[in-house]
Amino acid sequence: MNPANGGWLILLSLGLAMVLAVLHTPESWPQWLGWLRPAWLALVVFFWVMELPHRLGLISAWVIGLGADVLQADPLGLNGILLAGITYIAWRFYERLRMYSVIQQCGVVFLLVLGSELMRALVQDVAWGRGWSWGVLAPALMSMLIWPLVYLVLQRYRLQFRIE
Repeated sequence: MNPANGGWLILLSLGLAMVLAVLHTPESWPQWLGWLRPAWLALVVFFWVMELPHRLGLISAWVIGLGADVLQADPLGLNGILLAGITYIAWRFYERLRMYSVIQQCGVVFLLVLGSELMRALVQDVAWGRGWSWGVLAPALMSMLIWPLVYLVLQRYRLQFRIE
C-alpha cells in the first residue's frame, strides 16, 4: 500500500474495523445483542479488494488476520486464513462483483461471511470443544444487512480522497 495515495484511509478503515470487531456491548444490555455483531473486518477487506484489488492482496489480508487473531484471542492463523479466503474470492471475481447491484452484493457478502463463520466454528470446536449453534448465522445476516451502509460510506470516502 502506498500511504501517499490514500493508503492511510485504507489502514484507518481496517484499524477501525478491528476496533469494532473487539468492541463489547455494555453489561446492562442483554447478552444476545452481542451475537448481532457484523463481521466488520471481513466487510472492510471485501470492499477494498473488490474496489482496489491492486492495493490489498493475500499477504496483506493474512497479516491483518493475524492481528485480529491476537485481538480476539483466536487460534493463531484462523482469521488470517479466513480473510485470505475472502480476499482470494473477491480478487478472483472483482470485475463481476463490481457490476452487481448493492443488493446482489449483499447476497455475496452473506455467503462469504457464512462460510467463514462456519469454518471458524469448526476450528473452535476442534481447538476448544465448543459446540455448534445457530449463532453462526447472526454475523452473516448482520453483515448482509449492514453491507449497503459500509459500501456507501467507504465508497464516498474513496471518491472524496480520490484513492486509486
